[in-house]
Amino acid sequence: MSFSITWMPEAFKTFDDRIDYLEIHWTDKEITNFRARVKEYLEILKDKPYIGKKAGRVKNVHVGLILKQVSLIYRVKVLNNEIELLLFVDNRQDPKKFSKYKS
Repeated sequence: MSFSITWMPEAFKTFDDRIDYLEIHWTDKEITNFRARVKEYLEILKDKPYIGKKAGRVKNVHVGLILKQVSLIYRVKVLNNEIELLLFVDNRQDPKKFSKYKS
């Protein structure tokens, strides 16, 4: 059973934020690899929505590791066969910024 992927507004914003950061600190090749890794992860996620680890006590919210520095927080909506991408987080940032998805 394949799930559809929906990008929530915060996911778009935080993805763009990660790209902006990478443009300052990484090469174009690394940015291209990051985009490819996200695309690859989303393709896997469509068929294996529970690949990420459970994010605390919030029901059906998971955290998937994209790169060592970046994770994706997403929600699985089983009844709709849908995965909502909630946000991309820099694993080095203050976890309180995204704690509402983990508590």
